Amino acid sequence: MRRKDREVTSPVLLWKMIGEGLSVNLALLDAEGRLYATSLHYGVDREHNRLYFHGAMKGRKAEAFAREPEVAFQIVAKAEMLEKADKPGYKLGAYRSVMGTGRIRVVTDLAEKRAAIDLLHERYGDKAEGYTVTDTVLEKVVNVHALEISELTGKIKGYFNPDKPNAKMVVVHDW
Repeated sequence: MRRKDREVTSPVLLWKMIGEGLSVNLALLDAEGRLYATSLHYGVDREHNRLYFHGAMKGRKAEAFAREPEVAFQIVAKAEMLEKADKPGYKLGAYRSVMGTGRIRVVTDLAEKRAAIDLLHERYGDKAEGYTVTDTVLEKVVNVHALEISELTGKIKGYFNPDKPNAKMVVVHDW
């Protein structure tokens, strides 16, 4: 990373930013070898250093994962345009983001699949009391993928970066 003053390396901060994101953007190669990007909701399993996604059993994304399981990803934890205090009328793009690489694998174990779906539902607060997914649906309808994270870094611009407390250009101290 060129701007070391914006870099985030602390695992605690990186996972905090992962938890703040709404979706993850994946960069991958499709079945024909063309670049492909997609945005997905995700479940977080910090203990095992992975993210989970769900989707259809077939389609461009599933075929891309099967063709080339190595992917790059980005999660924008927060982003906004802020007024510059020293230059009225000018704005600064502030953001916190996490970037990384990893390997996608299909989750076939039913218990892990169920746990991954539960993580997704809990993360987005859409699990109604008594809700369940049947084993048949998990086995035949829902495809679950795990992203095993191999590299992880982050960047903060405009906000306070606890990894770089003396960095200049901090506009917002929101942590």
